[in-house]
Order: sequence, then C-alpha cells, then structure tokens
Amino acid sequence: MTATAIDEQALSVSQRTSLRVQSILGWIAFGAVGPLAVLFMRGIRANRIEGMREARRVYRQALLSGRPTVVCANHLTLTDSIYLHHGLDSLAAYMRSFRRLAWNVAAIENFGRNPFVRTITYLGKTLLIDRAGDADHHRRVLDTITYLVASGNVCTIFPEGGRSRTGRVEPDQVTYGIGRILGRLDSPVVVCAYLRGERQRSWGAFPAFGDTLHLRAEILEPATREHGLRASRDLARQVIEKLKTMENEHFARWGAAR
Repeated sequence: MTATAIDEQALSVSQRTSLRVQSILGWIAFGAVGPLAVLFMRGIRANRIEGMREARRVYRQALLSGRPTVVCANHLTLTDSIYLHHGLDSLAAYMRSFRRLAWNVAAIENFGRNPFVRTITYLGKTLLIDRAGDADHHRRVLDTITYLVASGNVCTIFPEGGRSRTGRVEPDQVTYGIGRILGRLDSPVVVCAYLRGERQRSWGAFPAFGDTLHLRAEILEPATREHGLRASRDLARQVIEKLKTMENEHFARWGAAR
C-alpha cells in the first residue's frame, strides 16, 4: 500500500503537517541533542557497544534497498532506542539525512509526564502511546507508523510491546501491531536488532554502569500468504522468532550475565 493510500484512509492534513514539524524541529535540535546523547551513553554511563560496524553495514544495506524499512528489537531498558540509534548509524549520517534516524514509539507513562523528558523525546522523533488507551487510539498510532514508513522514514518497534520482565525475548508476548504494519507495506524490510549488556540480567531503566553492550543486526524479509488477522499474526511471529533465534545465538556466544 502506498503512502498516499494510507493518507486518504487515516491521516489528516494537520496530522501529516504535525509530523513534518516534529521532524524539522528534531533535525534543528539534533546538532546539540545527538552529541549530548552520545556523551550520556559513553561518558556519563561509561557504556560501549561492540558489533557497531557490522550493525551499521546491515542498516545501510537495508536503507539502500529503497524498500519500506522497520527496525524491530528486543526490549530491556527505557533507553534502548538511544543505544540502538547510536549503534545503527553515525551522528554525521543522521545530520546528512535525518530520515535515517528512526522514529520511536514510547509509553506515555514513562516519557510523557515530565515536561523536560517529553520535550527531549519529541525532538528525538518519538510517538507517545497510551498502553491503557482504547482500540481507536492504538489504531491511530499504528496508522501513523505505517504512514511514516511508507513515506520513506524508518520506525523502531519493540514487538513485545514493553520491556521483558523475564529479561528474555518472550514470543508469547508479541503484539500483532507489528504484523498489521508490515501487512500494509509493499515488500517491507525488517532490520532485526538484538542488543544486550554483558551484565544485563533482567529489565531496568538503563544498562549497567560501565557495561559493554553487544549489538547484532540482521535483515528479515517477512512475507505471508495469509489474510487479515492471520496475516498479522504470521508476520509478527516471523519477527519475534527471528529475535528469539538471535537471542539464543547471543547466549551461545557470550553466555548469561555475570
């Protein structure tokens, strides 16, 4: 489905204008916000990411395909998106083409209450979702994500819908939202990303201070012959099973948290 078709079905002119304004303001502020985010991760939190070079190669390969691109990742901390953005591309690349910086979806209870945090997340191309909201609210968020990706932007989605309380990818917890989005896009590409600190045992707000994070990214080209809800379930299942496989390979190589 094209971006134009999605426009006609879901997003009003004012909604599309609001997204453009948010992106422009984010790009203007990125010269300050981007370096501060890196300072937070590498200086204040003393974290580093291994596997960035290969992950960036995979991400650039996906973007060069010219196909609708979604990043799907495991979810363990409130700051996962910041670390993923840093791991998948450079500040310079984002400044040259701000569309490379993925849009995010964040829970309003975590990022929408404090005015300062809400402003920073807004400038970081974040859409807020009320997980306790009604079906119409969730549909509007999914429509917005679909429109953005169909329009040539990238969105980062956590298929489990929240941080894993067990510290592991939980296939049974996958939401069908990612399947609905992929099912409406024309030949989408999914960058499956698995990110985990060496001392990460469970969920939390931040990676452990001074911890080394390992990042791996692989391209998935999901497809289904199903229709309707079955198609959404099938596509979501393909994504979460890929992330689970990547997690198993992570532990086979690096072992459990020390």
